[in-house]
Amino acid sequence: MPLRTDHHHSFTVSNADRSIGFYRDLLGLQLIQDVVRENLESYDRIVGFQNARLRIAMLRLATGDFILELIEHLNPPGQVREMRNYYAGASHICFLVDDIDREYERLSAAGVRFNSPPVDIIRDGKLVTRCLYMLDPDGITVELDQPA
Repeated sequence: MPLRTDHHHSFTVSNADRSIGFYRDLLGLQLIQDVVRENLESYDRIVGFQNARLRIAMLRLATGDFILELIEHLNPPGQVREMRNYYAGASHICFLVDDIDREYERLSAAGVRFNSPPVDIIRDGKLVTRCLYMLDPDGITVELDQPA
């Protein structure tokens, strides 16, 4: 069975309200669902533990079909851990932007944390893109990319 296009990408977050604020209010995704799922055997089986209680927020990118799912584990309660890009299983999401310098200034003014200002990526002597890594409220890496 061949895979089809991806439906969504998911991050586990420690505080759904805070993360919704970041992805919706700062990055412009549209909140399309915000629900609590509990007392469902199917969810218990999928996540692999009993009495799962999950807050699930789905946000859509305004310019396409891409959906970002944010899951806050209410039972058992989620645990915060150190995040590093080099850890096995680390994940990040990348959004294309038209003006990375403007976005960097806007998001910096809003208090977003960055690994660096925008960086020119040069391959074979040619500028191919400008990009940066920033961190969401849980320290999850979000990449912004402005193709050359």
